[in-house]
Amino acid sequence: MNIAFFDIDGTLANGFDVPESAQKALSQLRKNGTLVFICTGRPINYVKEHFGAYADGYICFNGRYAELNDTVLYDEPLTKEEEILLRSRLEELHAGYHFYNNAGSYQGGWIDGIYHIYPEGERPVYNFNIHFKDFEHYKNIAEGMKDLVVFNPHGPMLHADATVLGKDKGTAIQHVVASLQIPFENTYAFGDGANDICMLKAVAHGIAMGNALPEVKKVAELVTDSIDHDGIRNALQHYHLL
Repeated sequence: MNIAFFDIDGTLANGFDVPESAQKALSQLRKNGTLVFICTGRPINYVKEHFGAYADGYICFNGRYAELNDTVLYDEPLTKEEEILLRSRLEELHAGYHFYNNAGSYQGGWIDGIYHIYPEGERPVYNFNIHFKDFEHYKNIAEGMKDLVVFNPHGPMLHADATVLGKDKGTAIQHVVASLQIPFENTYAFGDGANDICMLKAVAHGIAMGNALPEVKKVAELVTDSIDHDGIRNALQHYHLL
């Protein structure tokens, strides 16, 4: 059996728009017996609502949670100590933030120049997004947290998702592949952003989209076409998976 992992933003979709060629390719891929996982920084409820039709399983929260056909395979939320440390550092850097759990999110810090009090939730959180006033501010935040976090900016928008060091997309992929006993040579991953580098390194065949960052392309086995030029379909055909 083969297994393929797909990032969402900039890889599988632009916003909520999945190219028709990618929709057809993933449908055929699943019919051919390949397991399809979405592998994203997004929360599980968001992914299921908007992209559930395209996958068998999900790795969410940048590698902190995984499930297949509603069965949980991996569940590694942040500890309360990690959450408190991250919030403290973010507030020192005047960042706004949303921490996500498997039911929703909680916001705090500095958003639009206003300080928001973080409401303590009972559920454990998995990861977070930051908000910043401009890209100079973002650079300061990234520098101030480089020992804790890798950030993935969302294009021109003034926010970014976070991968807390220690667990990432690659960690979850390795766990899923081992749990399902899939041979390493049958593993594939598609990505475009900084938080996808670890997932491309965790599989036998890492594919960077044509619109990927240069550092992502450097670690890829194959650089395919961009998302807007049938990159997913063309790469799957290259590997004779369609």
